[in-house]
Amino acid sequence: MASLRLTFMVVTTIVIACMHFPTTLAVTSYVVGGAKGWSMPPKPNHYEAWTEGKKFIKGDRFYWVFKEGKHNVGEVSSKEAYDTCNTTAIIPPLIEKVDGSFLFLYEAKIYYFICTIHCSKGMKIAIDIKES
Repeated sequence: MASLRLTFMVVTTIVIACMHFPTTLAVTSYVVGGAKGWSMPPKPNHYEAWTEGKKFIKGDRFYWVFKEGKHNVGEVSSKEAYDTCNTTAIIPPLIEKVDGSFLFLYEAKIYYFICTIHCSKGMKIAIDIKES
């Protein structure tokens, strides 16, 4: 009987792991903005153009690469705050230095990020995360 329970537990564990396996393999890492990173955009819709054609899914990793002291990045609480560059709507923490960290975005929703210094010059990005 103990052997049957152990076998059941092992099979159940394997089934659960396999259910999550395809999603795990599909997770991707991105440097926000591509080769230019998080910098002054060459055109106003640079970051919007960077997201075009990409399918972001739950668990993807996003790296913000920027010059410390020149830029920062913070998530804002709404599309309205994003559209108006409302720096008082930042959801802590505000990332002010690059230390090799990244963000996993786990919830299927649209995330809004801005540079509080240069948002009005186009340094903002909306990242639409899908289930899979």
